[in-house]
Amino acid sequence: MFFRSLALLSTVAALFSSKVAVSASPTGKIWYVTVGNATGGTIFNPPYVNAAPGDKIDFQFNPKNHSVTQSSFQNPCTHLNNGFDSDFHPVANASSWDLPTFWVTVNDTNPVWVYCRQAANTAGSHCGKGMVFAINPGAYGSNNSFALFQDAAFEIGEELVESASLASVASTASATQTTTLSAATSTSTWSDNDGDYDDSWSNDDDDDDDDYDYDYEGHY
Repeated sequence: MFFRSLALLSTVAALFSSKVAVSASPTGKIWYVTVGNATGGTIFNPPYVNAAPGDKIDFQFNPKNHSVTQSSFQNPCTHLNNGFDSDFHPVANASSWDLPTFWVTVNDTNPVWVYCRQAANTAGSHCGKGMVFAINPGAYGSNNSFALFQDAAFEIGEELVESASLASVASTASATQTTTLSAATSTSTWSDNDGDYDDSWSNDDDDDDDDYDYDYEGHY
């Protein structure tokens, strides 16, 4: 819920800033999108754009290490077959004037879904923290809106965190059981005062009829 609230605030802020993140081009507009931020945040800014055919998206990489990877609405955190992928672009210093970039040309008005595949399929998944982007998503409230797309990414992240937590608990329980068994094994063997192992024992019950002794040779 915390990550979703932050993402909502980032989305609102980004929508205002996106109005000035566009420049003219002979073949269409250029939309500037930052990937991450100066502190290594897991965001795209703006989170989506409504572009026309011929427009270009200029993704500018910020710290720490992100990717721009195409996915699908149904599987927001999975690389789409034959979809584009910028690969990872590590950035140490956000003040650098020469930040890495990745360009995507808009071919039509169909939605294009994007995510960062850093730490994929782990509890630290950037996509699972809501680091997704869209070109021409459906309107808010529609069945293919950006909000639904990002919510699906958050759900994947929550499942990955829960899975990692359960695996950690299981590992701890297994280690505890192994330690307990080792301790039990080490105390199950004992010796008499002469240092010789003694397997004999007796039942000292008051009922003589039930008393019996077991000697080393196994005779009752």
